[in-house]
Amino acid sequence: MEVPLQICRKNETAIDTTDVFTTSQRFVTREEVIRWVKETGINNKVTVIIARSDTETGKRGRSNKVIFACDKGGKYKDKSETQSATKRCGCPFKIRSTPAKDGSGWKVDVKCGVHNHGLPDRLEGHSFVGRLTTDEKQHVADLTKRHVPPRHILTSLQERDPENVTRITQIYKHKSVIEAEIRGPRSEIQHLLKLIEEANYVYWSRKRDDCEVVRDIFWAHPDSVKLLNLFPTVLIMDATYKTNKYRQPLFEIVGMTSTELTFAVAFAYMECEQTESYIWVLDKLKQLFVKKDVVPQVILTDRDLALMKAVEVVFPTTHNLLCRFHINQNVGMKCKEYVMKDMRETIGTLWKDVVWASNEVEYGVRLQYLEQACFACTNFLDYVKNTWLIPHRQRFVGAWINLVLHFGNTTTNRYVIILKIFI
Repeated sequence: MEVPLQICRKNETAIDTTDVFTTSQRFVTREEVIRWVKETGINNKVTVIIARSDTETGKRGRSNKVIFACDKGGKYKDKSETQSATKRCGCPFKIRSTPAKDGSGWKVDVKCGVHNHGLPDRLEGHSFVGRLTTDEKQHVADLTKRHVPPRHILTSLQERDPENVTRITQIYKHKSVIEAEIRGPRSEIQHLLKLIEEANYVYWSRKRDDCEVVRDIFWAHPDSVKLLNLFPTVLIMDATYKTNKYRQPLFEIVGMTSTELTFAVAFAYMECEQTESYIWVLDKLKQLFVKKDVVPQVILTDRDLALMKAVEVVFPTTHNLLCRFHINQNVGMKCKEYVMKDMRETIGTLWKDVVWASNEVEYGVRLQYLEQACFACTNFLDYVKNTWLIPHRQRFVGAWINLVLHFGNTTTNRYVIILKIFI
């Protein structure tokens, strides 16, 4: 009910909820009265919070009482110099609950049932009403154990209860609570090592010389080691960039079976993406091979110069190919930057013709066509020649990579698929 009240400023909406919170009911415990007030608030689109809760201690001014307020009550006190958004607007809503003097239980007194703001049609998106119930928390825990992604867990909750307004951030928060309970007093790195040991993974780690800080960890599942030794011909490698709280690269190595199925070979958390770290990881990979004379014929990577150098050091006889997909993406961006719009499609086609040239003679002819088309955009031509063709054409142009047994692998897409499953 909207009513004009002196308690609200001019042009402010005044909504009176006194009637819905007025009750003669007595509650046995403090918890019961808290539950009733909050549930009544949710049913009437009001988010009630506990502003103060005292317990009688015998000291002056300390008596059993609970003071409830609207979540928009009070004023936001920002000590910083920057301006911050706040939902608080000084809402005067106030309820006081104390034990009745006759001992009949806790009573509820509405001191002010007025709100100086509008009430929403739904409380969707509100952090309070989106809290998970005990049953929902158990459902999240069960699905988390089955490695169900948070977005699918949220969908499952909404299918169980169409009125559910939980947000995905609350799913992530509860997952963090579950993980912390499982981890116990161990740190995350200690828990990782514990899980690796319990599952009989093959693993190595190393620490900094002057302290107990772990620099790098490498681990591989026993079944992955078996598959690696059965199908060692082609390996694909790449690292994510700062996708975890420690800001460390997660390096992944995947392989391919004779039936073109992808399998994860190993993972590693590295201190940094430098040649020395890559050499350490690849050296551990090399130790997974049962026969020391067996090495990959092809290792496919992006143009990560540090990783390419490490491959050259650890596997000097292996062919290091580069991902065509990422090369074409980079070239396409430079084409937009340096080439006029009406020429981009033509030059893009000529570039792909160069990449797909089947022999060196054809490569030379197609490169000449590209050079002639780029007479007005020398910056683009200099980029593709100096960045890609001159130093790396043997790693991605068909005229050279067709001489290598790579089973059609010319991109790191297999790595991306496995990484999504792992995360």
